[in-house]
Amino acid sequence: MRVLLVYPPARDASKPPIGICYLSSYLRQKGHQIEVLDLTAGPLSEDELQKRIEGFHVYDCIGISAIITAYNFVKDFSGKVRKKFPNIPIMVGNAISVSCPRTLLENSAVDVIVVDEGELTVAEVVENIKERKNFINIKGLWFKDEEGNIHRTPSRERIKDIDSLPRPAWDLINMSVYIKHSSAYLDRGIRTGWISAVRGCPFRCEYCSRSFGNKVVNRTANSMVDEILEFNRLFKSTHFQMLADLFMANPKMVKSFARCLIERKVDITWECSGRVDLVDEELLLLMRQSNCISVSYGIESGSQKILDNMDKRVTIEQAKRAIELTRKVDLKLKTPFMFGYVGEDRESIADTVNFIKEMKLGSTVLFFSTPYPGTPLYGWAREKNRIKYDEDTYLSLLGNNADKFLVNLTDFSDEELLKLKSDTELKLRRILPFKVKVEKYVIKRAHHIKARIVQLGFIGTVKKIVTKIMCL
Repeated sequence: MRVLLVYPPARDASKPPIGICYLSSYLRQKGHQIEVLDLTAGPLSEDELQKRIEGFHVYDCIGISAIITAYNFVKDFSGKVRKKFPNIPIMVGNAISVSCPRTLLENSAVDVIVVDEGELTVAEVVENIKERKNFINIKGLWFKDEEGNIHRTPSRERIKDIDSLPRPAWDLINMSVYIKHSSAYLDRGIRTGWISAVRGCPFRCEYCSRSFGNKVVNRTANSMVDEILEFNRLFKSTHFQMLADLFMANPKMVKSFARCLIERKVDITWECSGRVDLVDEELLLLMRQSNCISVSYGIESGSQKILDNMDKRVTIEQAKRAIELTRKVDLKLKTPFMFGYVGEDRESIADTVNFIKEMKLGSTVLFFSTPYPGTPLYGWAREKNRIKYDEDTYLSLLGNNADKFLVNLTDFSDEELLKLKSDTELKLRRILPFKVKVEKYVIKRAHHIKARIVQLGFIGTVKKIVTKIMCL
Protein backbone atom coordinates (compact mmCIF):
# COMPACT_ATOMS: atom_id res chain seq x y z
CA MET A 1 0.00 0.00 0.00
CA ARG A 2 1.04 3.58 -0.60
CA VAL A 3 0.53 5.62 2.56
CA LEU A 4 0.91 9.35 3.23
CA LEU A 5 1.60 10.37 6.83
CA VAL A 6 0.91 14.01 7.69
CA TYR A 7 2.46 16.08 10.48
CA PRO A 8 0.43 19.24 11.24
CA PRO A 9 1.90 22.74 11.56
CA ALA A 10 3.37 23.14 15.06
CA ARG A 11 4.23 26.22 17.11
CA ASP A 12 7.87 25.93 16.02
CA ALA A 13 10.27 23.47 14.43
CA SER A 14 12.26 22.76 17.59
CA LYS A 15 11.39 19.06 17.77
CA PRO A 16 10.86 16.66 14.83
CA PRO A 17 7.98 14.18 14.51
CA ILE A 18 10.02 11.22 15.77
CA GLY A 19 6.88 9.11 16.21
CA ILE A 20 6.18 9.31 12.49
CA CYS A 21 9.76 8.20 11.81
CA TYR A 22 9.38 5.07 13.96
CA LEU A 23 5.98 4.26 12.47
CA SER A 24 7.21 4.78 8.93
CA SER A 25 10.13 2.40 9.34
CA TYR A 26 7.83 -0.29 10.74
CA LEU A 27 5.39 0.08 7.83
CA ARG A 28 8.28 -0.03 5.39
CA GLN A 29 9.41 -3.27 7.01
CA LYS A 30 5.94 -4.64 6.24
CA GLY A 31 6.41 -3.79 2.57
CA HIS A 32 4.42 -0.54 2.33
CA GLN A 33 5.52 2.61 0.49
CA ILE A 34 5.55 5.56 2.89
CA GLU A 35 5.72 9.30 2.28
CA VAL A 36 5.57 12.13 4.82
CA LEU A 37 4.01 15.56 4.44
CA ASP A 38 5.64 17.59 7.21
CA LEU A 39 3.82 20.91 7.49
CA THR A 40 6.04 22.11 10.33
CA ALA A 41 9.38 21.77 8.56
CA GLY A 42 7.78 22.78 5.26
CA PRO A 43 4.76 25.05 5.84
CA LEU A 44 2.34 25.52 2.96
CA SER A 45 -0.11 28.31 2.21
CA GLU A 46 -3.79 27.45 1.86
CA ASP A 47 -3.48 27.41 -1.92
CA GLU A 48 -0.31 25.32 -1.83
CA LEU A 49 -1.89 22.80 0.53
CA GLN A 50 -4.99 22.54 -1.63
CA LYS A 51 -2.81 21.94 -4.66
CA ARG A 52 -0.93 19.24 -2.75
CA ILE A 53 -4.24 17.58 -1.83
CA GLU A 54 -5.14 17.45 -5.52
CA GLY A 55 -2.44 14.78 -5.88
CA PHE A 56 -3.66 12.52 -3.08
CA HIS A 57 -5.29 10.14 -5.55
CA VAL A 58 -2.02 8.20 -5.65
CA TYR A 59 -2.36 7.12 -1.99
CA ASP A 60 -4.30 4.19 -0.58
CA CYS A 61 -4.82 5.98 2.74
CA ILE A 62 -3.88 9.13 4.66
CA GLY A 63 -2.61 9.15 8.25
CA ILE A 64 -2.37 12.21 10.52
CA SER A 65 -0.17 12.31 13.64
CA ALA A 66 -1.60 14.93 15.99
CA ILE A 67 -1.68 16.14 19.56
CA ILE A 68 -4.83 17.64 21.00
CA THR A 69 -3.92 21.23 20.12
CA ALA A 70 -4.00 20.23 16.45
CA TYR A 71 -7.73 19.44 16.67
CA ASN A 72 -8.73 22.28 14.35
CA PHE A 73 -6.15 21.28 11.77
CA VAL A 74 -7.32 17.66 11.78
CA LYS A 75 -10.92 18.72 11.24
CA ASP A 76 -10.10 21.21 8.49
CA PHE A 77 -7.56 19.05 6.69
CA SER A 78 -9.61 15.85 6.79
CA GLY A 79 -12.61 17.80 5.48
CA LYS A 80 -10.64 19.10 2.52
CA VAL A 81 -9.34 15.64 1.71
CA ARG A 82 -12.81 14.11 2.01
CA LYS A 83 -14.34 16.77 -0.24
CA LYS A 84 -11.84 16.03 -3.00
CA PHE A 85 -11.63 12.25 -2.47
CA PRO A 86 -14.83 10.89 -0.85
CA ASN A 87 -13.51 7.34 -0.56
CA ILE A 88 -9.93 7.72 0.63
CA PRO A 89 -9.55 6.37 4.20
CA ILE A 90 -8.27 8.87 6.77
CA MET A 91 -6.77 7.70 10.07
CA VAL A 92 -5.45 9.67 13.04
CA GLY A 93 -3.01 8.73 15.79
CA ASN A 94 -0.73 10.16 18.50
CA ALA A 95 -1.89 11.80 21.76
CA ILE A 96 -5.15 13.17 20.32
CA SER A 97 -6.36 9.56 20.05
CA VAL A 98 -6.37 9.16 23.84
CA SER A 99 -8.04 12.52 24.55
CA CYS A 100 -11.12 12.78 22.37
CA PRO A 101 -11.67 9.86 19.97
CA ARG A 102 -15.47 9.95 19.91
CA THR A 103 -15.70 13.74 19.61
CA LEU A 104 -13.19 13.75 16.77
CA LEU A 105 -15.01 11.01 14.85
CA GLU A 106 -18.38 12.74 15.34
CA ASN A 107 -17.16 16.14 14.16
CA SER A 108 -14.69 15.40 11.37
CA ALA A 109 -14.16 13.38 8.22
CA VAL A 110 -11.74 11.05 10.04
CA ASP A 111 -12.56 7.35 9.61
CA VAL A 112 -10.21 5.59 12.03
CA ILE A 113 -8.44 6.56 15.25
CA VAL A 114 -5.46 4.52 16.40
CA VAL A 115 -5.18 4.58 20.20
CA ASP A 116 -1.86 4.47 22.10
CA GLU A 117 1.08 2.77 20.32
CA GLY A 118 0.75 2.95 16.57
CA GLU A 119 3.09 0.47 14.92
CA LEU A 120 1.17 -2.82 15.21
CA THR A 121 -2.28 -1.28 14.96
CA VAL A 122 -1.57 0.95 11.95
CA ALA A 123 0.05 -1.98 10.12
CA GLU A 124 -3.13 -4.02 10.58
CA VAL A 125 -5.33 -1.12 9.50
CA VAL A 126 -3.28 -0.57 6.33
CA GLU A 127 -3.40 -4.28 5.50
CA ASN A 128 -7.21 -4.21 5.82
CA ILE A 129 -7.74 -0.73 4.40
CA LYS A 130 -9.97 -2.00 1.55
CA GLU A 131 -12.15 -4.04 3.93
CA ARG A 132 -13.55 -1.73 6.59
CA LYS A 133 -15.69 -4.53 8.00
CA ASN A 134 -12.47 -6.15 9.25
CA PHE A 135 -11.65 -3.18 11.49
CA ILE A 136 -13.86 -4.65 14.22
CA ASN A 137 -11.26 -7.41 14.64
CA ILE A 138 -8.31 -5.02 15.06
CA LYS A 139 -7.41 -4.09 18.62
CA GLY A 140 -6.73 -0.49 19.63
CA LEU A 141 -9.21 1.34 17.38
CA TRP A 142 -12.10 3.74 17.31
CA PHE A 143 -13.70 3.81 13.86
CA LYS A 144 -16.78 4.56 11.78
CA ASP A 145 -18.44 1.78 9.84
CA GLU A 146 -19.87 2.32 6.34
CA GLU A 147 -23.14 3.62 7.85
CA GLY A 148 -21.30 6.13 10.02
CA ASN A 149 -21.81 4.26 13.30
CA ILE A 150 -18.93 4.58 15.77
CA HIS A 151 -17.25 1.49 17.21
CA ARG A 152 -14.50 0.91 19.75
CA THR A 153 -12.42 -2.26 19.79
CA PRO A 154 -10.59 -3.73 22.81
CA SER A 155 -7.30 -2.13 23.82
CA ARG A 156 -4.14 -3.52 22.28
CA GLU A 157 -1.46 -5.02 24.47
CA ARG A 158 1.67 -2.88 24.69
CA ILE A 159 4.77 -3.81 22.72
CA LYS A 160 7.01 -5.51 25.26
CA ASP A 161 10.26 -5.35 23.30
CA ILE A 162 10.57 -1.92 21.70
CA ASP A 163 14.21 -2.71 20.89
CA SER A 164 12.80 -5.03 18.21
CA LEU A 165 11.28 -2.11 16.29
CA PRO A 166 13.36 -0.95 13.31
CA ARG A 167 15.38 2.26 13.39
CA PRO A 168 13.40 5.44 12.62
CA ALA A 169 13.01 6.46 8.97
CA TRP A 170 14.87 9.74 9.46
CA ASP A 171 15.25 10.10 5.70
CA LEU A 172 11.55 11.00 5.40
CA ILE A 173 12.00 14.14 7.53
CA ASN A 174 13.91 17.31 6.67
CA MET A 175 15.97 16.92 9.83
CA SER A 176 18.21 19.87 9.04
CA VAL A 177 15.28 22.25 9.62
CA TYR A 178 14.71 20.89 13.12
CA ILE A 179 18.40 20.87 13.97
CA LYS A 180 18.64 24.53 12.95
CA HIS A 181 15.73 25.46 15.22
CA SER A 182 16.68 23.37 18.25
CA SER A 183 18.17 24.74 21.46
CA ALA A 184 21.63 26.26 21.22
CA TYR A 185 24.51 24.53 23.00
CA LEU A 186 27.36 26.56 21.58
CA ASP A 187 30.01 24.91 23.75
CA ARG A 188 29.17 21.55 22.16
CA GLY A 189 28.25 22.73 18.68
CA ILE A 190 24.78 23.79 17.60
CA ARG A 191 23.31 20.47 16.47
CA THR A 192 20.74 18.64 18.58
CA GLY A 193 19.42 15.12 18.05
CA TRP A 194 16.45 13.19 19.45
CA ILE A 195 15.57 9.61 20.28
CA SER A 196 12.49 8.01 21.81
CA ALA A 197 13.67 6.15 24.88
CA VAL A 198 10.76 5.25 27.18
CA ARG A 199 7.06 4.67 26.60
CA GLY A 200 4.54 5.26 29.36
CA CYS A 201 4.50 6.85 32.82
CA PRO A 202 3.47 5.02 36.02
CA PHE A 203 2.16 8.15 37.74
CA ARG A 204 -1.33 9.62 37.54
CA CYS A 205 -1.05 13.39 37.82
CA GLU A 206 -4.62 14.59 37.31
CA TYR A 207 -3.81 17.26 34.72
CA CYS A 208 -1.52 15.16 32.52
CA SER A 209 -2.38 14.34 28.90
CA ARG A 210 0.09 11.91 27.35
CA SER A 211 0.66 9.64 24.39
CA PHE A 212 1.07 6.31 26.20
CA GLY A 213 -0.53 4.70 29.25
CA ASN A 214 0.69 3.93 32.75
CA LYS A 215 2.67 0.82 31.85
CA VAL A 216 6.32 1.72 31.37
CA VAL A 217 8.38 0.01 28.67
CA ASN A 218 11.94 1.14 28.12
CA ARG A 219 14.65 0.30 25.63
CA THR A 220 17.92 -1.29 26.60
CA ALA A 221 20.93 0.94 27.05
CA ASN A 222 22.87 -0.45 24.11
CA SER A 223 19.88 0.01 21.80
CA MET A 224 19.60 3.68 22.74
CA VAL A 225 23.34 4.28 22.41
CA ASP A 226 23.44 2.53 19.02
CA GLU A 227 20.69 4.83 17.78
CA ILE A 228 22.46 7.91 19.16
CA LEU A 229 25.65 6.94 17.35
CA GLU A 230 23.77 6.36 14.10
CA PHE A 231 22.00 9.72 14.38
CA ASN A 232 25.34 11.36 15.14
CA ARG A 233 26.89 9.70 12.09
CA LEU A 234 24.10 10.90 9.80
CA PHE A 235 23.51 14.41 11.15
CA LYS A 236 26.63 15.26 13.23
CA SER A 237 24.51 16.04 16.30
CA THR A 238 26.47 16.46 19.52
CA HIS A 239 23.61 16.96 21.98
CA PHE A 240 20.58 14.70 22.46
CA GLN A 241 17.14 15.11 23.97
CA MET A 242 15.72 11.88 25.41
CA LEU A 243 12.06 11.99 24.40
CA ALA A 244 9.68 10.34 26.87
CA ASP A 245 6.71 11.09 29.10
CA LEU A 246 9.16 10.46 31.96
CA PHE A 247 12.67 9.29 31.05
CA MET A 248 13.52 8.59 34.71
CA ALA A 249 10.49 6.35 35.27
CA ASN A 250 12.95 3.47 35.77
CA PRO A 251 16.08 4.74 37.58
CA LYS A 252 17.87 1.40 37.02
CA MET A 253 17.51 1.88 33.27
CA VAL A 254 18.88 5.43 33.53
CA LYS A 255 21.92 4.16 35.41
CA SER A 256 22.47 1.45 32.82
CA PHE A 257 22.21 4.03 30.02
CA ALA A 258 24.68 6.37 31.72
CA ARG A 259 27.17 3.55 32.32
CA CYS A 260 26.83 2.46 28.70
CA LEU A 261 27.65 5.97 27.46
CA ILE A 262 30.73 6.04 29.71
CA GLU A 263 31.94 2.53 28.83
CA ARG A 264 31.51 3.09 25.11
CA LYS A 265 33.10 6.55 25.36
CA VAL A 266 30.28 8.26 23.51
CA ASP A 267 31.17 11.93 23.05
CA ILE A 268 27.81 13.65 23.29
CA THR A 269 25.83 15.63 25.86
CA TRP A 270 22.23 14.84 26.73
CA GLU A 271 19.19 16.01 28.68
CA CYS A 272 16.05 14.34 29.97
CA SER A 273 12.90 14.61 32.08
CA GLY A 274 13.00 13.57 35.72
CA ARG A 275 10.90 13.37 38.85
CA VAL A 276 11.92 14.74 42.22
CA ASP A 277 11.17 11.59 44.23
CA LEU A 278 13.11 9.28 41.91
CA VAL A 279 16.56 10.91 42.06
CA ASP A 280 19.42 10.49 44.47
CA GLU A 281 23.00 11.70 44.46
CA GLU A 282 24.40 8.44 43.08
CA LEU A 283 22.08 8.52 40.07
CA LEU A 284 22.60 12.22 39.32
CA LEU A 285 26.39 11.93 39.67
CA LEU A 286 26.47 9.01 37.24
CA MET A 287 24.32 10.97 34.80
CA ARG A 288 26.68 13.94 35.04
CA GLN A 289 29.71 11.71 34.49
CA SER A 290 28.07 10.46 31.28
CA ASN A 291 27.73 14.08 30.07
CA CYS A 292 24.10 14.72 30.98
CA ILE A 293 23.89 18.50 31.29
CA SER A 294 20.25 19.22 32.18
CA VAL A 295 17.24 17.66 33.91
CA SER A 296 13.66 18.94 33.70
CA TYR A 297 11.49 18.46 36.79
CA GLY A 298 7.77 19.15 36.49
CA ILE A 299 7.53 20.66 39.96
CA GLU A 300 4.42 22.67 38.97
CA SER A 301 3.77 24.36 42.35
CA GLY A 302 5.51 25.44 45.54
CA SER A 303 2.37 24.72 47.55
CA GLN A 304 1.92 21.29 49.12
CA LYS A 305 -1.85 21.77 49.01
CA ILE A 306 -1.78 22.26 45.25
CA LEU A 307 0.59 19.33 44.73
CA ASP A 308 -1.84 17.14 46.67
CA ASN A 309 -4.77 18.43 44.60
CA MET A 310 -2.82 17.47 41.48
CA ASP A 311 -2.20 13.98 42.91
CA LYS A 312 1.51 14.52 42.25
CA ARG A 313 2.43 12.24 45.18
CA VAL A 314 5.56 14.23 45.97
CA THR A 315 6.42 16.71 48.70
CA ILE A 316 7.93 20.18 48.72
CA GLU A 317 10.87 18.79 50.69
CA GLN A 318 11.51 16.17 48.00
CA ALA A 319 11.48 18.93 45.38
CA LYS A 320 13.97 21.02 47.37
CA ARG A 321 16.30 18.06 47.90
CA ALA A 322 16.18 17.11 44.20
CA ILE A 323 17.11 20.68 43.23
CA GLU A 324 19.97 20.76 45.74
CA LEU A 325 21.35 17.40 44.62
CA THR A 326 21.05 18.32 40.94
CA ARG A 327 23.03 21.50 41.50
CA LYS A 328 25.55 19.67 43.69
CA VAL A 329 26.62 17.49 40.75
CA ASP A 330 26.64 20.51 38.41
CA LEU A 331 23.55 19.71 36.35
CA LYS A 332 21.32 22.48 35.03
CA LEU A 333 17.64 22.61 35.95
CA LYS A 334 14.41 23.22 34.08
CA THR A 335 11.44 23.70 36.39
CA PRO A 336 8.06 24.64 34.86
CA PHE A 337 5.29 25.88 37.14
CA MET A 338 1.53 25.98 36.66
CA PHE A 339 -0.87 28.70 37.79
CA GLY A 340 -4.54 28.65 38.71
CA TYR A 341 -4.97 24.97 39.58
CA VAL A 342 -7.93 23.74 41.60
CA GLY A 343 -7.65 25.24 45.10
CA GLU A 344 -5.23 28.01 44.09
CA ASP A 345 -5.49 30.99 46.46
CA ARG A 346 -3.30 33.87 47.56
CA GLU A 347 -1.54 31.68 50.10
CA SER A 348 -0.65 28.98 47.56
CA ILE A 349 0.54 31.61 45.08
CA ALA A 350 2.76 33.11 47.81
CA ASP A 351 4.08 29.60 48.59
CA THR A 352 5.12 29.15 44.96
CA VAL A 353 6.81 32.56 44.80
CA ASN A 354 8.66 31.87 48.05
CA PHE A 355 9.71 28.43 46.82
CA ILE A 356 11.12 29.84 43.57
CA LYS A 357 12.89 32.59 45.51
CA GLU A 358 14.32 30.26 48.17
CA MET A 359 15.60 27.77 45.58
CA LYS A 360 16.95 30.59 43.35
CA LEU A 361 15.15 29.28 40.26
CA GLY A 362 14.91 31.10 36.95
CA SER A 363 11.17 30.54 36.51
CA THR A 364 9.48 33.80 35.52
CA VAL A 365 6.65 32.49 33.30
CA LEU A 366 3.73 30.54 34.75
CA PHE A 367 1.47 28.33 32.64
CA PHE A 368 -2.29 28.35 33.10
CA SER A 369 -3.69 25.06 34.37
CA THR A 370 -5.69 23.78 31.41
CA PRO A 371 -8.02 20.76 31.58
CA TYR A 372 -7.39 18.46 28.62
CA PRO A 373 -10.04 15.89 27.64
CA GLY A 374 -9.22 12.42 28.89
CA THR A 375 -7.71 13.67 32.17
CA PRO A 376 -9.26 13.58 35.68
CA LEU A 377 -8.91 17.38 35.78
CA TYR A 378 -11.13 17.66 32.71
CA GLY A 379 -13.72 15.38 34.32
CA TRP A 380 -13.71 17.58 37.44
CA ALA A 381 -14.06 20.76 35.38
CA ARG A 382 -17.02 19.30 33.48
CA GLU A 383 -18.69 18.08 36.67
CA LYS A 384 -18.32 21.50 38.30
CA ASN A 385 -19.50 23.33 35.15
CA ARG A 386 -16.21 25.21 34.85
CA ILE A 387 -16.05 24.66 31.08
CA LYS A 388 -18.50 26.92 29.24
CA TYR A 389 -18.39 25.14 25.87
CA ASP A 390 -19.37 21.81 24.40
CA GLU A 391 -16.37 19.54 23.82
CA ASP A 392 -16.04 20.19 20.08
CA THR A 393 -16.01 23.97 20.61
CA TYR A 394 -13.66 23.70 23.58
CA LEU A 395 -11.18 21.59 21.59
CA SER A 396 -11.33 24.11 18.77
CA LEU A 397 -10.32 26.87 21.19
CA LEU A 398 -7.29 25.06 22.59
CA GLY A 399 -4.09 26.52 21.25
CA ASN A 400 -0.43 25.55 21.21
CA ASN A 401 0.40 27.70 24.24
CA ALA A 402 -0.33 26.90 27.88
CA ASP A 403 -0.49 30.63 28.64
CA LYS A 404 -3.90 30.74 26.95
CA PHE A 405 -6.68 31.23 29.49
CA LEU A 406 -9.79 29.15 28.80
CA VAL A 407 -11.04 27.73 32.08
CA ASN A 408 -11.04 29.24 35.56
CA LEU A 409 -10.50 26.40 38.05
CA THR A 410 -10.25 28.72 41.08
CA ASP A 411 -12.61 30.78 43.21
CA PHE A 412 -11.15 34.03 41.85
CA SER A 413 -13.03 35.95 39.18
CA ASP A 414 -11.49 35.78 35.71
CA GLU A 415 -10.26 39.36 36.04
CA GLU A 416 -8.70 38.69 39.44
CA LEU A 417 -6.95 35.53 38.22
CA LEU A 418 -5.49 37.23 35.15
CA LYS A 419 -4.21 40.14 37.22
CA LEU A 420 -2.77 37.80 39.86
CA LYS A 421 -0.86 35.89 37.20
CA SER A 422 0.53 39.09 35.69
CA ASP A 423 1.49 40.47 39.13
CA THR A 424 3.08 37.17 40.17
CA GLU A 425 5.20 36.94 37.02
CA LEU A 426 6.32 40.55 37.54
CA LYS A 427 7.32 39.71 41.11
CA LEU A 428 9.27 36.66 39.88
CA ARG A 429 11.17 38.80 37.40
CA ARG A 430 12.05 41.29 40.13
CA ILE A 431 13.39 38.64 42.54
CA LEU A 432 15.34 36.83 39.82
CA PRO A 433 18.91 36.24 41.14
CA PHE A 434 21.59 38.25 39.34
CA LYS A 435 23.42 35.09 38.28
CA VAL A 436 20.24 33.73 36.69
CA LYS A 437 19.63 37.04 34.92
CA VAL A 438 23.12 36.85 33.41
CA GLU A 439 22.55 33.22 32.33
CA LYS A 440 19.23 34.13 30.71
CA TYR A 441 20.89 37.02 28.85
CA VAL A 442 23.72 34.75 27.63
CA ILE A 443 21.25 32.11 26.45
CA LYS A 444 19.17 34.76 24.67
CA ARG A 445 22.28 36.06 22.92
CA ALA A 446 23.32 32.51 22.01
CA HIS A 447 19.95 31.93 20.35
CA HIS A 448 20.32 35.24 18.50
CA ILE A 449 23.81 34.30 17.29
CA LYS A 450 22.62 30.90 16.19
CA ALA A 451 19.67 32.42 14.33
CA ARG A 452 22.02 34.79 12.50
CA ILE A 453 24.35 31.93 11.61
CA VAL A 454 21.40 29.98 10.24
CA GLN A 455 20.03 33.00 8.38
CA LEU A 456 23.24 34.26 6.81
CA GLY A 457 25.33 31.13 6.74
CA PHE A 458 28.51 30.74 8.78
CA ILE A 459 30.83 32.30 6.21
CA GLY A 460 28.65 35.36 5.78
CA THR A 461 28.51 35.86 9.54
CA VAL A 462 32.27 35.60 9.95
CA LYS A 463 32.81 38.12 7.13
CA LYS A 464 30.42 40.58 8.78
CA ILE A 465 32.18 40.18 12.14
CA VAL A 466 35.63 40.69 10.55
CA THR A 467 34.36 43.76 8.67
CA LYS A 468 33.03 45.30 11.89
CA ILE A 469 36.30 44.62 13.69
CA MET A 470 38.32 46.23 10.89
CA CYS A 471 36.11 49.32 11.01
CA LEU A 472 36.79 49.91 14.71
